[in-house]
Amino acid sequence: MPDPTDNQAPGDTVQDAREGDAARDAAREADPPAPAVAAVAEAAQDTASEAANTAQQAAGEDAPGRAAADRPGSARPAREMTGVVTSAKPDKTIVVRVERRVKHPVYGKFIRRSTKLAAHDEANACAEGDTVTIRQTRPISKTKRWALESIIERAGA
Repeated sequence: MPDPTDNQAPGDTVQDAREGDAARDAAREADPPAPAVAAVAEAAQDTASEAANTAQQAAGEDAPGRAAADRPGSARPAREMTGVVTSAKPDKTIVVRVERRVKHPVYGKFIRRSTKLAAHDEANACAEGDTVTIRQTRPISKTKRWALESIIERAGA
């Protein structure tokens, strides 16, 4: 009765199994697996790019592809929106209504939709009715994720 732990087929001999193992071992030694070689090359490239980025930062230069106005550590520029100030009553906060036009899915007519966003106004420079530009920023409070970028048009003017 054959041994259940033996991996040979019932008709194979021990000599055939040894020859197959020797051929596999020779093939492995002659040609290393491609993923291992690619991983080593990729690790070397990553190390080189990290060294280049460190050198640029030490020299005071921005990393490639990053605008100087972007936040540090951010890979994309901050979003900007233009809207009208609807409330300037809270201290250092304005509420801006941003309107957009969307096409109705059934009728095809363009409809105005609006969103109210709370923005940080450090100098309390805005009044109701002003047209302003706001940019996305880190969370300042529970509802404030935007900051005043510039005042485009004053309400009284």
